[in-house]
Amino acid sequence: MKRRDFFKLVGASAAFAAVPLLSSCSSAAAPSAEGAGVLGQPQVSFSTSVDVLILGSGMAGLSAAMDPSEAGLSVMVAEKLDVLGGESYESNAVMEVCGSQLQKDAGITETCDDVWPEREEQLKSAGVTDLDFAKRLFYAAPEWVDRMKSSYGAQFADPASYSANEANRRRVLPKNGIGDTESIMMPLRDKLAAKGVQFSTGYRATGFILDEAGKVCGVRFSTGKKDQPGVADVHARAVVVATGGFASNQSLVREYLSAWERIGCYTAASMGEGHKLCQALGAQLSDMSVTPSVTSDLPPAAAWGMFAPTLVVDAQGNRFGNEDYMRDLCAACFTQERGYFWTIFDSGISESGQARSAAQVTSKNASRLVGPCDTVAQLASGMGVSEDVLGKTIDRFSSMVEAGKDSDFGRKQFLESLKPPYYALKQFPVRFRTRGGAVVDGSGRLLDAAGKAIAGVYCCGAAAQGGGESLTTNGAFGILTGRAVTEDLGAA
Repeated sequence: MKRRDFFKLVGASAAFAAVPLLSSCSSAAAPSAEGAGVLGQPQVSFSTSVDVLILGSGMAGLSAAMDPSEAGLSVMVAEKLDVLGGESYESNAVMEVCGSQLQKDAGITETCDDVWPEREEQLKSAGVTDLDFAKRLFYAAPEWVDRMKSSYGAQFADPASYSANEANRRRVLPKNGIGDTESIMMPLRDKLAAKGVQFSTGYRATGFILDEAGKVCGVRFSTGKKDQPGVADVHARAVVVATGGFASNQSLVREYLSAWERIGCYTAASMGEGHKLCQALGAQLSDMSVTPSVTSDLPPAAAWGMFAPTLVVDAQGNRFGNEDYMRDLCAACFTQERGYFWTIFDSGISESGQARSAAQVTSKNASRLVGPCDTVAQLASGMGVSEDVLGKTIDRFSSMVEAGKDSDFGRKQFLESLKPPYYALKQFPVRFRTRGGAVVDGSGRLLDAAGKAIAGVYCCGAAAQGGGESLTTNGAFGILTGRAVTEDLGAA
């Protein structure tokens, strides 16, 4: 049988399994085929045909659907879970951005040029290597915020309500504050659906389908429940891989991030399927060993110190880092083998406008909460730490507050003493996002080992090198990729 008589199925769980071709993949209508499979793989049979197929419904994937749907292209978003949102939905939703119209309307004048040098240093310290691409995403983030608000109904909090603290002038929050991903993701989902975007949940990508010329023309999915497994083949002119990182894939973590193997993981869905799919096409993976993003196993609580006074201590009651950078502090808790940590706070978190976050987190985790306590002695007893150690820690911190300088760790935000009643919340450091992924060009086109774009395949968000840093960078990454897809398909 000649080559033109075959589809090829290539991917993480179906490497180079040949499947008979009974009709051309280039047909405008969805091709169909019947017959026995080869090498244990069912016959390719396209049940759906779209212009753009997006794998993953996190912020990168949903944002990648904007331009194609607006251009009139047919778009399908496939999500392996039974609900939409991916790992983005689990974010604390604190977005690092500056220069958006939302912020300008609140009287905030800082621009990307003003803030980038500091942001660049932060990314360098985190191990990010492609700083040019990181800069492109940073500068695209204001457009993403404004587009989300003006065109997709995303609801943001008024930056004027929390920007008295200088650092918060370069942050954006959803309507109801920390952790409120619903206020931005649900309107985006609904607007995309109104534009004709099709959403399919329970669709786990298992391999790319290639046509007789060796070009990607679709994706095979595993569908249904464990007791009712199924297969679905979707034909597409372009495929966008936005499947997230690999933080919860213990095998990949062992291979690339062995130093972080013993730490827990917040999400169970970041399995790196997109990395493997892209690799099977000949794409290269890069930055896979860059330090992952580490946070609290209660992510909203990790952001409280951005909006109100907090004090973080270890299991013995000792302060061990700068509360301005909770990712670094959480990472230090693990690497220094401190086990867990406590965030000590007072009523300031409620008065800051983040009362909703504090109430939700503490009510759901009452067994980890100590307080209210009128004295340090009561607080220490509830935490199970030495009153003498905790008292010295708090006194030391208070003395630095009076001096106006954190001479121990350099904290600048909310360098303020706590006032009774005191509270403390116990937390554990966990992996949250990885930073390595498939190598792409500046617009998300997937590249092969020679640096040439692989026709019809794109990758964005945490599945790609340089993605996964935050909601804003993933959103910006998504719109850059969606724009490239639209241009390449000639619908711009």
